[in-house]
Amino acid sequence: MMPVGCLIFGHRPAFRADGPVMRWECERGCGEGGEKVYATAAEAQQFAAAFDRRGDARLGENAPLLGMFPLRIWRWLRRRGARID
Repeated sequence: MMPVGCLIFGHRPAFRADGPVMRWECERGCGEGGEKVYATAAEAQQFAAAFDRRGDARLGENAPLLGMFPLRIWRWLRRRGARID
């Protein structure tokens, strides 16, 4: 059974490199994950670091519809140039 957090907010993948293999798994413990083999360990580390970023700048852009609906509306209004105070 998938955790409620994954059902509502989506998966939260965590990436790490083990030699030339980049692995990821959901931090919420649902069992979702995978791996990819790269040519070098440095390349795997570079991609793992890039994918593992947690930036708030893009928060809500790709979020599930119901979980972040108010933020989606706010972003839509902001893009349209509406004044939000």
